[in-house]
Amino acid sequence: MAKPTAKAAPAPFSRPSPNLALDGAEVTMSPCRFDQAELRWVPTGEAAGKVSLKKDSGKNWRLVMPSQDVALSEIRTVSQLSPQFVVFELVSKGNVGLQCKDEGELKKFVTELSRCRADYERFEQYEQGSVQSYFQYYAKLANQQNMLQDGVRTSTYRRAIVENPDDFKQKRALDLGAGSGILSFFAVQAGAEKVYAVEASSMGEVIRILSDANDFLGPKIEVVNRPVETVTDEVDGKVDVLVSEPIGTFLFNERMIESYLVARDRFLKPGGKMYPNAGTICIAPFSDAMLHWEQQNKSTFWKNTDFYGVDLTAAEKRSQKESFRSPIVDYINPECLLSKAIEKRFDFTTISVESLQSIEIPFEFEISQPCLVHGMAGWFDAYFEGSNQTVLLSTAPWCPGTHWYQIRFLLEVPLGVNPGQCIEGVLKMEANNVQSYYIKLQMNIKGTNISSEAPCIDLKDPEYRFYSSPNSYTPPGTGANPAGQPQQPQQQHTYAQAHALQSQIAPMRGSQVNGCGGYGMETTMQ
Repeated sequence: MAKPTAKAAPAPFSRPSPNLALDGAEVTMSPCRFDQAELRWVPTGEAAGKVSLKKDSGKNWRLVMPSQDVALSEIRTVSQLSPQFVVFELVSKGNVGLQCKDEGELKKFVTELSRCRADYERFEQYEQGSVQSYFQYYAKLANQQNMLQDGVRTSTYRRAIVENPDDFKQKRALDLGAGSGILSFFAVQAGAEKVYAVEASSMGEVIRILSDANDFLGPKIEVVNRPVETVTDEVDGKVDVLVSEPIGTFLFNERMIESYLVARDRFLKPGGKMYPNAGTICIAPFSDAMLHWEQQNKSTFWKNTDFYGVDLTAAEKRSQKESFRSPIVDYINPECLLSKAIEKRFDFTTISVESLQSIEIPFEFEISQPCLVHGMAGWFDAYFEGSNQTVLLSTAPWCPGTHWYQIRFLLEVPLGVNPGQCIEGVLKMEANNVQSYYIKLQMNIKGTNISSEAPCIDLKDPEYRFYSSPNSYTPPGTGANPAGQPQQPQQQHTYAQAHALQSQIAPMRGSQVNGCGGYGMETTMQ
């Protein structure tokens, strides 16, 4: 899923990894049972033992007790009934009571456990305004239609599901964030005997309407109209396969993949299938003088020295910073890319929710021609590695366009690079409480002290340039640009003009670059 989103406030970029120091936290407790006759908790007579927080091999937090070991996804509630007594409500085992003689240690342990659960179930920590806006957006048929009419998205999902019948025939499935229900319907077409369509917005009503209107669907679709984080008995046991379209801009915007992982932990059988089961983020440096020139000139209004008698120039610098803080979402002409992309793969079957709070992608690229590096381009691939075949959904610049487009993170001050030089650095993503990420891009020319950075790009505040600029690119096989896409020869000419203008008015960092007037570039693509 991907949608235009509201602007969010900046946040510090130095937050440490969540609860890193809690691994191994433990306290000594004695088990208790609830006496139905006396209506109170009583000791079981078993010896006291260590209760601790540990991370498993997949870096998921687990609660380790003497008699059992449970994932955080299995803990419904934690209730400290007295300074020395706590009750855990577990999905599969009901209530478990534990007594601790050390009040201080128990309080500390319960606090740390609550923090771990909060980092796992992030949904409860999001700003409510963000959550409300999110569900209101996806509750509108017009926005569902936009996604359904993305032919690449819809046809690829259908092929991935119906062409892997061994994963669906006579199986039970769960569709997370079902929206209009289309993936649930594909699962039934592939032979699923039961599909839980989990949809938190009022779009759940549409799933019921469509299911009732199509005889082959009705008996097999069960709508669960609530967020997956709050689902309990509505889903009977574990399912064989999860299907979902939890994807946002640059893969992780909207942070729905975390809910996908919660569904995996709580409802997927061991060894069950996930569609998609993995995703990769791809990044490559780019040069696009026209784009950079457009962003610079967005602050032109604030250069006005006599706006009804008021000098506005004091606000110009802030306006420019705001322009470069927004990522650019549009289609990228592959000729703008300066090097082969690097990829970072995320295996949805094993990664933890906590691991997605902070993501780092280090990079090093060799540049083969003299150019200005204006920033980093990004896109994603999603993998459906089924039992019958593997299907790939790619949003790369050389593929037919999708409603996700591609994305670019601009440097306000570009780097001037000569042939054979390498640029190196890191792209960092820090999760925030408005269902998105803040991104920091740091880049330097290897072997020099020449560098540039974009200190805080707000992934939730993009500019959808495909709609706002007549200079945006449209890939072959994709609909025309609503803003009035010029023909390619005209576009190349405009790029060259912008490059000439920029060389006169834009600062840059780096070595002397010669021959930049010819903007055409060779590109090595995957």
